[in-house]
Amino acid sequence: MIRKQWKIVFLILAVIASCGFCYAATEPTTMTMIPKIGTSEPYDDEKFLILVTPVITGLSDRNLNSSERIDVQSAYYSATAMKVSPEFYPVAFNVTKLLFYLVSSSEANEELGKSSGLATHNKDTRNSLKAQADADEDAAEEAWRGLIMLYPNSTLF
Repeated sequence: MIRKQWKIVFLILAVIASCGFCYAATEPTTMTMIPKIGTSEPYDDEKFLILVTPVITGLSDRNLNSSERIDVQSAYYSATAMKVSPEFYPVAFNVTKLLFYLVSSSEANEELGKSSGLATHNKDTRNSLKAQADADEDAAEEAWRGLIMLYPNSTLF
């Protein structure tokens, strides 16, 4: 009797775990770096905007080609290394979030578009990549909503 109960408990745990894995696939990729809040002046707020504004305004939409992806990724890493003021941090965070998730979704979409590779032959991998790309794109769009006032003429989303 006890053995049967353990089998049922194990089965329930397996179902819960598998549902957790399905859910995790739709979560955005974890951002690896975020801007730093400086504890004292001088802050890099102006340098930050000078760095990222041409990159963001130079994008015509959220689908990045490989050259754009390199530019966006470079701006992301440079921006996260800067020290920003506490007042500017929400903008800096949304900018770096936008850059990170544009790159991440672009990489997943590029993989999906390849004519060869694991995603081509494996439906589960393809579905997982698509879910990841969609989740990352949603995260980029969320960040964009916090920045639209800075870039009113942009057509990213």
